[in-house]
Order: sequence, then structure tokens, then C-alpha cells
Amino acid sequence: MQNNKVFIIVINFGTPEHTIECLESIHENSYDTYQTVVVDISNLNQSVSKLSKWMKEKNDKRFYLIREEKNKGFAFANNIGMKYALGQDDCDFLWILNNDTIIERNSLEALISCHLEKSKPGFTGSKILDYENPEIIQNIGGTFNKWTGYSVLVGMGRKDSGQFDKQQLEVDYVVGASMLCHKSLIRQIGFMPEDYFLYYEDIDWCTSAQQAGFKNYSCANSRVYHKQGISTGSKLLTGDNHLQNKKYLYRSYLTFYRRHFKYFLPIAYLILLKQMVGKLFHLETNEAGIIARVVFQKAPH
Repeated sequence: MQNNKVFIIVINFGTPEHTIECLESIHENSYDTYQTVVVDISNLNQSVSKLSKWMKEKNDKRFYLIREEKNKGFAFANNIGMKYALGQDDCDFLWILNNDTIIERNSLEALISCHLEKSKPGFTGSKILDYENPEIIQNIGGTFNKWTGYSVLVGMGRKDSGQFDKQQLEVDYVVGASMLCHKSLIRQIGFMPEDYFLYYEDIDWCTSAQQAGFKNYSCANSRVYHKQGISTGSKLLTGDNHLQNKKYLYRSYLTFYRRHFKYFLPIAYLILLKQMVGKLFHLETNEAGIIARVVFQKAPH
């Protein structure tokens, strides 16, 4: 199994301390055949110098830093790392890993093992646990219902008692905090869709895999601890900037329907209108206004 080389893609957006903690956990993991590609966006908070210093101190050629000045979204940044990885002769697998995560020593080894034993695997994800309360599950993948317009994160908020560990967990999607795939999948369905700036890239990508005949799985034995909101920068945002992220969320929701379920698009509009009414009822007028602008703006061609 260790003959398969995994390229781990980690994006840093102004939070080098969190990225370094993630890299430390990768450095201590039990799966040796890997290359970590860190893509830094915009060099905020002296990120490049701090990450370069850490890599120099480790003196480990399995860590490589790419600098990108432009911030064009989560998918754009990950695609930079993946294009670098696929340009190398020894790339077998790609692992998208959020920088606000910590992995256990056997997380990657378990993930590879799960992927290899599954039938027609597309993406394989981990059990995502809360960093602050590690006995609480954030999710173990998700389901999406195009008829109702709602997605459900499996296991969210439940105490981890091993209830999912012996199940064959086929899911509609795995979350972007931890997504493993073989390089051949990317050659079939393409890179992470850059139609999105933030949110829904992971669901879209997994849906593309399903529509191409692949299955998405969660591996409960691969445990990843996630600090919610650090990778997207949402915990650094307040006021108007936080509302800007909400705009990306609602816009991405419609984009997802347009790309994959265009005949069901009226359902998506109804869901957003329902949310807008709810925001107005609770006097959250700013967010209600954002939903209204997203709903009534002219759709892109």
C-alpha cells in the first residue's frame, strides 16, 4: 500500500500557525510515501516567511510551498496544488486537506486502505471530529436531496461512540476538509469546479463523480480533527465581511443546481425565498437583503 504516493494539498489563507499545526501532524503520520504541497494565498500575516521557516527547520523534502498572490477562491487554490501534483511523475493519489485540521498518526493510512478496498471509489473522506470537543462528530460525509433542496451531514453533533465504524458508508458527498481520490478520477471528471468562490465545491465535485458512475465513501477509521471556520477565514471576519461569505453560500447553492439539476432549479429558488422570509421574521434584514439580491439577480449564461 505504501507504494502509492499521495500528494497532500493544503491551502493557507492568512493563518500560518494553524497550517503549521496541521503540517506537524502530517509530518508525524505513519504513511511515509507522501508529498505535501502548501499553496499560500496572498501572503497574509507573514505567512510565507513563517511557513518557509518551518520547512527549513524540518529539512524534509516532502513539504513544498507554492506562492499565489491572487485570491480566486477555494477551488482555484486547490487546483494550483493539484496541477503541480499531477505534473510530477510519481503522483498516485490526491488528498485535499484543510489547513485547520489535525490528523491522527494512522489517518492517511486508513484512508488509503478504505479507498483501495471499495468498489468503484470516487472520493473517500474521513470521520471529521470537532477539534475543541474531539468526542463530537462534525460529520462523516453528507447526503443531498435534489427534490427537497436540503443536504444533511451524517452524524453531525453526535457523540462518537464508534457507531459508524463498522458500517459501509456510501455517501453522496464527502466534505472538503478531507477528500482523497486517485489521480485517474481527475482525468475523468476534471479539477475542482472554479464556478464557485466559496462553498459547494466539494458537493459539486462529488456529484460529478457520481454522475460519472463512481461511488463516494466515508472512512470512519480515518479520524481528522477540524477547527470550524479557520480555513475559509470566516472566524477572522465580522460584520459586512461575514455577510459577504453568506452571499457566496447562497450564490453557490444556485450555481450547484444550475450545473447539475437545472430542471429542479425552481426548488432551489423556493428554498431561498423561504429562508429570506425566515430572516425577515427574525429581523435579520441584512441577510434577508442578501438572499433577495442573489435570488433576483440576472442568472449568468
